[in-house]
Amino acid sequence: MAHSAAPIGDAPNHPLAVRMGVIAGVSHNVVIGTVMGSFGLMLASVEQRLGVTGEEAAVGIPLVLVGSSILAPFVGVLIAKLSLRLLLMLGALLTVAGYFVLATTSSYALYLVAYGLCFGPAMSLAGSIGPATLVTRWFHRNRGLALGLVHLPIVIAIVPWALERALGHYAPTTLYAAIGTVSAVLLVPLILFTVDHPPNAETVAPEPEEKRTADGSFSIAQLLARPRFWALCLAAIASMTSSVLLGSLLVPMGMSWGFTRPDAALLQSIMSLVGIVGSILFGWVADKLGGGRSLALIGFNCAILWLVLLQHPPFAVTAVVVGLIGMHGAGAIPTLGRGISDTFGQASYSRGFGLNTLIGLPFIALAVVGSARAYTTTGSYDLAIAAIAAFFVLAVLLGLYGATGPKVEGPAAAPA
Repeated sequence: MAHSAAPIGDAPNHPLAVRMGVIAGVSHNVVIGTVMGSFGLMLASVEQRLGVTGEEAAVGIPLVLVGSSILAPFVGVLIAKLSLRLLLMLGALLTVAGYFVLATTSSYALYLVAYGLCFGPAMSLAGSIGPATLVTRWFHRNRGLALGLVHLPIVIAIVPWALERALGHYAPTTLYAAIGTVSAVLLVPLILFTVDHPPNAETVAPEPEEKRTADGSFSIAQLLARPRFWALCLAAIASMTSSVLLGSLLVPMGMSWGFTRPDAALLQSIMSLVGIVGSILFGWVADKLGGGRSLALIGFNCAILWLVLLQHPPFAVTAVVVGLIGMHGAGAIPTLGRGISDTFGQASYSRGFGLNTLIGLPFIALAVVGSARAYTTTGSYDLAIAAIAAFFVLAVLLGLYGATGPKVEGPAAAPA
């Protein structure tokens, strides 16, 4: 595998780059879209079929999220060392296996296995880190835009709509088997066309060769020792935390502001729909400004938007603000991807993204649990909103710091 520290950041993309982008987009959408899009609608049938409570059935998604986050750094290392095609295929097969376990089992233990041991690893391998790494390796020009397009939430928007109509005509077990079959048909043949690395050079870690790993990347320890890595990660985590918090608690938040439940649910839909625009928009912005500056811009805008929410504006204003927060939140992944690959090299991306996923987990958990606790204690979400706004102010400074220093495209980049 060839590597180079030459200035190739704006070099033309290889003709196969578009194919790799399509593979990455389908893999990301099928794995994450089917798992996250089907879960809520299938809960009632799971309770009835397995004879469990709603709380027990709802454990599935936390298992997926925690499992994939904990595994993410290890998956990042594996992707740097092993065949990406092989690992994407493993993720695809785990996804298919999970659905067929759900289709055939009446055991709660196997239900947990499907979500924890099949979907959890699959989310890291073929849902998040694997597809994003494939794009980062193959795209030099317009890398941020490519990452934004790959992360468009197309399938997750289609699955709930389709499932809700299908549940009136087919048994849940049949639907699980159908999702597994469609996943296999879409993923397995397509992933076979994956090419692990472009024939032209990838940017490598800005270190002397003897200090880099065999694949030309930073090791996990080296990344963790770089202040700019932490700056980029935390700036992106602010946006990710904001999105998860609002997505999780927007309905009770809206009701606490005096809106009806249907209106609060409408706010949640607006946030998701406008987020689609953000993935593309901020991918493009990251290509123009760089990852760090784009994260700072997101932080600045979101600090203002959350402070507006603190004023409890009328529904129409709240809808605009929530939509804009969703748009900015969707831009975190392409901007982070551009920032990591520009600062630490394309070869370091999988490790960096995997670490970011794990680092973000406690922030997200604390925000959701802490916000609910704050409401229980004070009867208001204002304290949580103010805390998120403050986090974004910090993200502005972190993003600007992360943008400083040489980039790997420079012919003599110094260590970041």
